[in-house]
Amino acid sequence: MLPSQFRLKLNNRTLRSWKNKREIPTPEFKLVYRFLPEKSDIKIGFIVSGKIGKAVQRNRVRRILTQAVGEHIAEFPKGFEAAFIVRSSEAYKNHESISNLVNKVIQKLN
Repeated sequence: MLPSQFRLKLNNRTLRSWKNKREIPTPEFKLVYRFLPEKSDIKIGFIVSGKIGKAVQRNRVRRILTQAVGEHIAEFPKGFEAAFIVRSSEAYKNHESISNLVNKVIQKLN
């Protein structure tokens, strides 16, 4: 589980109200992010649509992605806010592949 200091609280209007947001699409998820230079915190949220399986499957996808992001949390730049929006649950059977994908996305950010 991601420590509470790194969690981004999301609601229906959060992502729509962001200015200067950018996106990095992958087949498994879409990363919507922005940089806030005045802040030094890193905040990350996760969105798994109700269209993906039942609650057990959605929670498993969220746990695997949260664990993969938690392993790389120190590599994110300061003042970074992001939301991982899951597109498909097929790739979330293997933790290593998701961890590698998160690492590639972080390299695109830096």
